[in-house]
Amino acid sequence: MSASVTQAQQQPQEIALNVSAILLTALAVFLTIALLTQSPADPISEPIWPLGALYTPDQLVYPTAGHISNACGYWGALSSSWMMSSLGLSSFAVIATALTVAFKIFFRKPVQAVFMRSIGACIALVALASALALLPIQTANTPLVGAGGVLGGMTSAWLLEHFNVSGAWILTLTMAVVGVLLTTDYAVLAMGRKFAQRTRASRQGMANAAKTIVLRRRNRKPFDNEAGPFGDQAASDEATAESEPESDEDSGALRIKFPGKRSSQNDDGQEATGEPLETDDDYQEHSASDEDDYAIEAGTTRDVSVEGEDVSLRQEDGHDVPEPKVRVPKRKTKQAAKEEELNNLYDEVIEEAPFGSENYHLPSLHLLNGSDEVDYEEQLTEVRRKAKVLESTFADFGFNIRVVEIETGPVIAQYEIELEAGLRLSKITGLSDDLAIALRVPSVRIVAPIPGKNTVGIEVPNEKRQAVRLRDVMEEADSASNGMNIPVFLGKDVSGNPMVVDLAKMPHLLIAGRTGTGKSVCLNAIIASILMTCRPDQVRMLMIDPKMVELSGYGKLPHLMHPVITDMRKAEAILAWAVEKMEERYSLLASVGVRHINSYNNLSRDELKRRLDIDAEADDSSIPESLPFIVIVADEMADLMMTAGKDVEQHIIRLAQKSRAVGIHLILATQKPTVDVITGLIKSNLPARLSFQVASKTDSRVVLDENGADKLLGSGDMLFLWPGTSTLIRGQGTFLSDEEIESVCDHCSVGEQHFVGELINLKVSDPEGDGSAASSSEKRPDIYESAVEVIIREGRGSCSLLQRHLGIGYGRAAKLIDYMAEDGIVGQYNGSKAREVLLSMSQWEEMQGIESDDDEEEDDEPQAIVPRRTETTHGMKPTATPTNSPAESLTPPDSAVLTVTAQDDDEVDDSDHHDAGKAGYQNSSYQNSSYPSDEEDLYEDIEYADETEYADTEEEV
Repeated sequence: MSASVTQAQQQPQEIALNVSAILLTALAVFLTIALLTQSPADPISEPIWPLGALYTPDQLVYPTAGHISNACGYWGALSSSWMMSSLGLSSFAVIATALTVAFKIFFRKPVQAVFMRSIGACIALVALASALALLPIQTANTPLVGAGGVLGGMTSAWLLEHFNVSGAWILTLTMAVVGVLLTTDYAVLAMGRKFAQRTRASRQGMANAAKTIVLRRRNRKPFDNEAGPFGDQAASDEATAESEPESDEDSGALRIKFPGKRSSQNDDGQEATGEPLETDDDYQEHSASDEDDYAIEAGTTRDVSVEGEDVSLRQEDGHDVPEPKVRVPKRKTKQAAKEEELNNLYDEVIEEAPFGSENYHLPSLHLLNGSDEVDYEEQLTEVRRKAKVLESTFADFGFNIRVVEIETGPVIAQYEIELEAGLRLSKITGLSDDLAIALRVPSVRIVAPIPGKNTVGIEVPNEKRQAVRLRDVMEEADSASNGMNIPVFLGKDVSGNPMVVDLAKMPHLLIAGRTGTGKSVCLNAIIASILMTCRPDQVRMLMIDPKMVELSGYGKLPHLMHPVITDMRKAEAILAWAVEKMEERYSLLASVGVRHINSYNNLSRDELKRRLDIDAEADDSSIPESLPFIVIVADEMADLMMTAGKDVEQHIIRLAQKSRAVGIHLILATQKPTVDVITGLIKSNLPARLSFQVASKTDSRVVLDENGADKLLGSGDMLFLWPGTSTLIRGQGTFLSDEEIESVCDHCSVGEQHFVGELINLKVSDPEGDGSAASSSEKRPDIYESAVEVIIREGRGSCSLLQRHLGIGYGRAAKLIDYMAEDGIVGQYNGSKAREVLLSMSQWEEMQGIESDDDEEEDDEPQAIVPRRTETTHGMKPTATPTNSPAESLTPPDSAVLTVTAQDDDEVDDSDHHDAGKAGYQNSSYQNSSYPSDEEDLYEDIEYADETEYADTEEEV
């Protein structure tokens, strides 16, 4: 079901919710005005049953006025009189509750545990009415029964009768507290704890508070190839240690990092709670030189005091470990205008874009779903418990090891442990299975040591996994993706930091993983990343889908240069075309005098003409003003290698070695990471590799050159090998639902697709033949062109359509449809629906014109006939005529080129029996051969040597 249908179904529900919120707000305003202008003397009729059994109107006691003074008229006087007599002043609490419900409905704030909250609201209302009745409040507008109305009067009377005044107040306050806690879902307790913490922090002084709440720099320094992606972490820690000297009581404290925790902030960069924050002077400054080609956007962290119960770890000697600090990545500080600009960042109109995309808009982030809220307090309790289990497990093995820091991610938490002096690292790395049993988790991965630190990392799965949404990753990595040509949002690492890379600088990517581990989802996320950030004039794509279903949803994208390829023979031809295109682009760059595609695209049209020595008035339409990047996506590399392994391997190797500078990039995925699929040459030329869970350690070593991928959890858990380094980064892949993919594709699929005619006209080699790329149009029947015109004119590929228009049988019509699918005219089989027509009539006529020109050129070329090999004459040998020069005897006088055609045995037989004299094999003699008169002068001077001389001369030819 498409996104448009889903939105159409949701529209009535959205309207109903909005109308309900508006009506509820209007009712609350009406009752408020009625209550404020209520008068007991307003003349109203006696209430009907059962209202009359519950209360007596005050106007029966007070003198009745001549007219209604209520601002809301008769119905306002009636409703206010009933509410005031029944509930008293607690009626305003009912109105406040109605406004709260309307607010949540209008802004789509989910309300959980509705039944429990309703019971709590009723208890709180009874307690409030009872308390108002117990107080000596009496005004001109309050009912005679008391300020709490009938409800408060009856409740307070019962309480006074059984518990006296003190007991009545105790029970009333108890009911009020219970009702508020149930209604607000204990939010009041959390507010109280925050208030207590702020009070305690203020007593400790600003010096200690500054130590507790620190705002770190937003971006880390770029890493070099030697230090790895986290090579600057040690320097960052040293700088932090210099600026924040630890006291004796703070030394050895456990630090726990949480991923991006949502917090409301004002424009001054402070939290809405009013906690003071220290900011660096250069926090908002951002320079492109500070970004590395493959840098992960580092989550900005801040230290806040722990919320919740005091569940501090205890050392074995019984002393308490100092209060730990929770490091929470801070949300990006932006002005309200900048946040609105970020939401509309991908809604800009493309200007001067080809392919008729002047009205093309990049997809908006609103098409993607965000992640759910995370209970960090529950996660805090979990990681603390597991830290204690780790320390106790190491103690059981006789190791004195302490957990010094914890980094929590969406799926994995990394526990950094500090080894005691003299403990060998090999003794720790062999305990992964024992630790997994003690922690009751599927697997544990040990990173020894952590790059840039003197600690060892133990990666433990979380009990509750968090989905990593593409929208969240794009929002958090917006600054890192600026300046990238082809940004790819892979997911989040173990620290919760977004992983974003530039495919143009990687420059190729290999993805491996067994079935069901997230490989296809990752491929969809990569394609969606390109669609969300790149226009069709910037990036063109070629998709190879052997499974016919994985990439079929992208068939209508304007970025495609060719329909999604499902024939592996055509895929091999397209890879060969990509190699030729790479060489052509290199020649063009060399002619212009630049070394990279970006440099070429930055040149103006006049500068291009000047560098190519083209006159200003000359036609320069053949010169491309800009070269788009070309991304080739192959969903299953194993099928490619099985079809034409040697040729495919050569094409991939050549593209991987040279295509980076000309903007051609490969994304290869496979679920069979074996040495016959990922060969040594392919792997050595694809430095960026991404591996999900694989079946064995051998497969892990094939992809990543080391173990680890076999211990992954599946469902998006991955290891990423950074280009140019040996550092493995563990992360959780980006998740993208089918509805989100359909929404993005529907938004992008606007206008007409512009396929490359050169790719459409590629001829596929016959696997049963000699391997030459023979033209497949020679095998088409005469009725084929008429059938193609019928299909293109009607706009659908159907066998029954051809049967009616051409008067042929079903078998012949089905064969014609298969021919059209091979030639790229119609799409693949689509069940009961008609096949999609991929070409227009103008494109078909253009193809016919190209083929006609090729046929005329072939007819104009003189064809010379040379003797066939002795093996193919079925025992018949030519009569030898002695000559002085064997080479001259094989050269026709009027022919400039000798061509040798290799034919099948059946064709040779037909040629021998049908026209033996013309081939020169009639009755083992050439003297009796009769040729047509117009060809007699061409062959009359051909002389043949004996069999031995012919064999030697053939090698020279």
